[in-house]
Amino acid sequence: MTGRVRFVEVLTTASSVANYLASPNVTAFHVDRAIALLLEEIALEDIATALPPIIRRPDPGPAVPAVRELAQRWLSRLEGDPVRELLEADVADLRAEVRALVVAERGQ
Repeated sequence: MTGRVRFVEVLTTASSVANYLASPNVTAFHVDRAIALLLEEIALEDIATALPPIIRRPDPGPAVPAVRELAQRWLSRLEGDPVRELLEADVADLRAEVRALVVAERGQ
C-alpha cells in the first residue's frame, strides 16, 4: 500500500469517479476504481474517457442500494468514524467486498 486511505476518501472519490464518467449513480465499480486511484495503482485517465465538459451530465444520483449498504456496514465496522485511516487488512477486506459487488453488478 503506497499511502494511508481514509474511508471518507473512498466514498468521495467513488462519487467523483461516477461524476467523471457521467454515471447517474455511484456503483461498486466506481468504489473499486476509487480505491485503486487512492492507492495510486491507476490514474483517472486509466478508467475511461470522460464525458466532455460541454456535454450536459446527468444530475448526480445516490449510490445504488448495495453500495449504500456496504458504506453503512463499514461505517459501523469503523465505529462511526469515517475519517479513520484504513489498515492494510481493512483495505484488503473492503476490496474483496467491493469486487464481489462488481461481479454481482455485471451479472444483472
